[in-house]
Amino acid sequence: MADPDDDKRLSPQQSDGLFGHKAAENSFLDAFNSDRIHHAWLIAGPKGIGKATFAWRCAKFLLAKGGGDNTGPDMLGDLPNHSSLDVDPAEPVIQRIKAGGHGGVVLLERTENPKTGKLRKDIVIDDVRNLIGFFGQTNTEGGWRVAIIDAVDEMNTNAANALLKLLEEPPAKSILLLVAHSPGRLLPTIRSRCRQLSLSPLDKEDITNLIRNKYPELPEEETTEVCNLAEGAPGKAISLIESNGLATIRKLDSLLSQVPNTDISQLHAISAELGGVKADQEYRLFVEMFQIRLQNIILHASGAASSETAQNETSLLLSRISTLSGVDNWLELWEKTRELITRADAVNLDRKQVIISLFSNLRALAASR
Repeated sequence: MADPDDDKRLSPQQSDGLFGHKAAENSFLDAFNSDRIHHAWLIAGPKGIGKATFAWRCAKFLLAKGGGDNTGPDMLGDLPNHSSLDVDPAEPVIQRIKAGGHGGVVLLERTENPKTGKLRKDIVIDDVRNLIGFFGQTNTEGGWRVAIIDAVDEMNTNAANALLKLLEEPPAKSILLLVAHSPGRLLPTIRSRCRQLSLSPLDKEDITNLIRNKYPELPEEETTEVCNLAEGAPGKAISLIESNGLATIRKLDSLLSQVPNTDISQLHAISAELGGVKADQEYRLFVEMFQIRLQNIILHASGAASSETAQNETSLLLSRISTLSGVDNWLELWEKTRELITRADAVNLDRKQVIISLFSNLRALAASR
């Protein structure tokens, strides 16, 4: 198991290590060492567990250790076997990859819409056409060409169909590394043309050790809270710490503790703060955790809540709220909440009003009994 990165905020492209996922690494190495490396790999798993970091780790290994001009998929037998994807970060090829100056690797992700200046909601066909152009160019680097798509399940239909053509007729000495948060959303024909690697969340002990290693100054109580909220996803845990996410969650729980008699002035103050232009990350965490809290309210209302957390302070709060209405009403509120948050993203609703509406709906239901 590789040590976690020293820099807490390294992007996947800049990262030199990966915590966990040894089984996936061994599968990729076995294929490489046995001359049976597939042209497309679907790297699947929940958000934040290291899929993109794993993809870049594979790309760096191939470009540093995979051979030059005279080495292709049928000639890997001339190369030594490897027991790890580790590559010396001081190697010039790795430095060029990190600097974005290596011609053998390309990243495909959502791009900015030039008409609005905002990040698109999905990967569009023009992005895939650029990828096809990358593979059509002369490979001045020699050796492998690697494309990382992060994330492939963010493609719209036209982009997915264009990618399918590339997968059906893969260029020589090329590999596509497809990061997928929800592989079930992909076209079956795309999935069938890839070798899938499923990355699992880290167990509680591993993620706790990772956080203690990276944040030795973090109080033990906060470390435990972050690890519980992260659900085995290191990226989520780090994001919670770096963005002061626990403070955002405490604001949510403070409002929940008042239900059904929510302090309206406090609600408006928090909504104004999280609805601001510069509070995107805080807003998204707030509405995500609101949905998670509502899911747990439903579990309590249905009697399906875990007994392991029965005495947890948050669990006791949600248990109390669950008694304020019936499970069918809570399910209806869950659906209304999901639709509101989705619509808010789709048509850029006022985020302050979204938060106020979430709590207005919750208060109305809780007070109706």
